[in-house]
Amino acid sequence: MKRVDEEPTPKAIDNALSQDPLHRKREIEDFLKMLITVEPPYTFVIDAPWGSGKTFFVKQVARVLQMANPTLDHDFETLNATPGETATELSATPCLPIYFNAWEDDHFDKPILPILASIANAVDEQSVKGGKDFGKGVISVIETAASIIGYGVDINDIIENFSGTDFLEQYKAEKELRSKIGELIKNHLPNIAKRAVIFIDELDRCRPEFAIKVLEQTKTLFQQESIVVVYSTDITQLAHSLQGVYGPRFEGRKYLERFYDKRLELNPIKPADYLLYKGINTMDGYTFMDITVDLLSHKHASLRACNRLIDSITSLSGYITNHWEHFGDGRVQHFPDQGLLPVINILAYYDPLAWHEMKTSTDFGAVYELAKHSNRFIQYLDEVIESVWGANKDELPYKQDIENRRKRFVEDLCALIYGNDDRDPRVKELGNCELTRMSFNQQLYQRLTPPS
Repeated sequence: MKRVDEEPTPKAIDNALSQDPLHRKREIEDFLKMLITVEPPYTFVIDAPWGSGKTFFVKQVARVLQMANPTLDHDFETLNATPGETATELSATPCLPIYFNAWEDDHFDKPILPILASIANAVDEQSVKGGKDFGKGVISVIETAASIIGYGVDINDIIENFSGTDFLEQYKAEKELRSKIGELIKNHLPNIAKRAVIFIDELDRCRPEFAIKVLEQTKTLFQQESIVVVYSTDITQLAHSLQGVYGPRFEGRKYLERFYDKRLELNPIKPADYLLYKGINTMDGYTFMDITVDLLSHKHASLRACNRLIDSITSLSGYITNHWEHFGDGRVQHFPDQGLLPVINILAYYDPLAWHEMKTSTDFGAVYELAKHSNRFIQYLDEVIESVWGANKDELPYKQDIENRRKRFVEDLCALIYGNDDRDPRVKELGNCELTRMSFNQQLYQRLTPPS
């Protein structure tokens, strides 16, 4: 069994660049243009909610920069097919992309040494065609940093195991280290690139204390005229975490503004397009799928949410398709599976408490509150209500305003599905032989997993 979340592996990044499942090609192009036109030192922050694909975005950008640099993994043919007209401009302004995952190293007291090790990895001798001076220069800076703070370490051990030991605890000579970094950039970077772009990812997942140290140290140490820094984080979440450390009156967002020059928001993904890319047919007019897509769009579903719902969407829709005739051939009989089940599936993911209350027949109110945001659901619901209650238009439950009529019908149906008491007045109120417990598989609704 593999992980639910799609990992940003090199292969996945290349596939994302070529297939563009999140429709971010234009955003990538626009950002690449900014990276080569701003005047360093300059700092960006890519701001988007957790699970929105920030890592995929910055790794795609880094990959394009790598392909555009003749001294790195140059691939001009693929480059031309990826960022379009920006390709020529990128080749004229070659960059050295450096990626650092802050979350993987937030057990350090101070982050500068693993960041420097990331730089060393980015200029690994085998990946640089030509001189080795820059790689040696980085090694010299790391060894200087280590010696300044009183540790004797071997650079090879740092690069391979730099997440194992905290050797920055007694870091005291920041100015000397900054001078060394400045010397390194000035003397050796021009042999590889016109500018370095340092991507610092996953700040919002770090311990707040470590995240602040990353921001403070990179702001202090990477202010050279050839360096652009790119943070990717959820500013709102990070600011909230800081309030947890410094108190609720601490103005986290204002504080964070001092660390960047420009904030960029990623556009939300389009769930229908992403599910289609993952092999789910969202375009066949299938009611279950239409309602699912409506509700994911309403929830502004993140990449992570879509990935975690893919299995249940696939299995439930497959079960319904394979058992279509078992529950009858009428629109009313199919409403539980085609209309209500996709709502419950999305509700169970986003609101586990409401899902528990449903299963225990405690409260069904959250079902309609979510379902009403799907136009396809409302159309289907009105059609079914008209069929079930329409003959008695002058009587309750039909004779009430349309919104309460819809709520009442959904609650009655949920009572039929999740309750076991035929004397329940809500079950009796349905009063239609087309909707009975033979219209659905109760085990399916309790577990949201097709029965074996």
